[in-house]
Amino acid sequence: MDPAALHRLFGALSSRRGGESTAIELPGADLAAAHLLCADLQGANLAGARLDGAKLGGANLAGARLDAASLVNADLTGADLRWADLSGALLGGALLTAADLRGARLPRSFSSASSLSGARVDASACARSGLDEEAILALAGAGASFDDIASFSSPLRDALASAGAVAESAERSRRPAPPEPQRVSAPPDSQRVSAPPDSRRLGAGPDSRRLGAAPDSQRVSAPPDSQRVSAPPDSRRLGAGPDSQRLGAGPDSRRMAAPPEARRHGAAAGAPRRAAGASRQLAEEPLLARQVELRLAIAGGALLLVLATAVALAKIPPPGLLWAAHAGGALGAALLTFALPPLGTERGAARALAARLVLAALVATLVHGVDPSRLAVFRLRATLASGDAASRAAAVRLLARSGHRHFDGVDLSGLELARADLTQTSFRNARLAGADLSGAALMESTFEGADLSGANLRGADLSGADADQARGWELAECDQATELPGDGECVLGHPVRALQPAQDATARSAQEGAPPAGAL
Repeated sequence: MDPAALHRLFGALSSRRGGESTAIELPGADLAAAHLLCADLQGANLAGARLDGAKLGGANLAGARLDAASLVNADLTGADLRWADLSGALLGGALLTAADLRGARLPRSFSSASSLSGARVDASACARSGLDEEAILALAGAGASFDDIASFSSPLRDALASAGAVAESAERSRRPAPPEPQRVSAPPDSQRVSAPPDSRRLGAGPDSRRLGAAPDSQRVSAPPDSQRVSAPPDSRRLGAGPDSQRLGAGPDSRRMAAPPEARRHGAAAGAPRRAAGASRQLAEEPLLARQVELRLAIAGGALLLVLATAVALAKIPPPGLLWAAHAGGALGAALLTFALPPLGTERGAARALAARLVLAALVATLVHGVDPSRLAVFRLRATLASGDAASRAAAVRLLARSGHRHFDGVDLSGLELARADLTQTSFRNARLAGADLSGAALMESTFEGADLSGANLRGADLSGADADQARGWELAECDQATELPGDGECVLGHPVRALQPAQDATARSAQEGAPPAGAL
């Protein structure tokens, strides 16, 4: 292990904990067996470094350069390695349990790591690393899980799913939808109930053929023998059957009187009417009632209103609130689409519901694509104008950290901004009177028209800035550790403007032409 490199690394980590954005440049350094648990190594240049046996559990290595580095037997459990460069790195025996490797550039010997259980890999990491299907399946076999398997080809996607390398969220999206309930147009017993069994047996039973007519009619109208001789069995059965006497001219007798061709024609004519009635019934009975849709839309609007109110009332929106606003906003917008009229009802209730769900998913995707940090920018700008001193100082730090470095015309007087990273920040016409900027990074910042009266600049770095042109520059406080712009100097605790070239030449000529001390 190189003690000098380790000392430089710990100094950079200490500066980062103080709020500075110190770069870590240690390519080829010997940091074997170093204890760097949960260290902030984001963007660090450790290319070719020796980190054998290092303890890097939970470390932030996002965007770090680890190409050709040696990480043999290193502990990277739970480390954040998103978009890191691990090409050519040696990972023999390394522990990468639950490590986040999405977007990272992976080496070909990645599968030689000791443990990849729970490690997260995505399609972008595989594409950047040039991994083929065999290497991807080797990662899955070692315990890695894939979030976006939909980006892979169908055979590889099925292979990853069968290997259990699919994240839970992706697995839920692959589950088939439950089958739709089948409607039964008519109960099976209706066919049997349409004609009672007794009438069928009485209409053409063997007893009716032998008897022909009821006993009373046989005794009154004619003797039994004449009835059997004069009329055929069918005429006796239709003319004087028991059912015909009771029903007279009911529907059954009309159907029996009509010829078979007419009955078939009537059934064929009624079939389109029955089909049209079934389609109208299907269109009139949606799978999701309109009252339920309106309630879902009202719930989505209420969710959006609650989240907007919470963000508006929070002077410094926490990350958890921004995450809730991000996810809840997408859900609320999706639910609001149920207030629209139903789509595609003429094609059936199932297709109408599917079209509505597709529209809701599209709206949720568009809303989810909005960066939640934009919501925080609006609220933090409002906090700068109306919040208390502590909230305003915190708002300045958060805005600068998220890349919004324009504070033109803003009143920042008296704020505590010690050791803040305000590099290349614009303070045109801003009020910084009495502000605590001790140890702050103000390199290449703009102070045109700003008021620095009584500002604390002890230990601040103003190299490349135009702070000497600001109002009240001579009234600011400085010390020997202050890096003043240009050739400025700190005299008696206050900065002195650098002499212009003409003034400097006049001073030198006056000094050269002045008589020596004590001359007459």
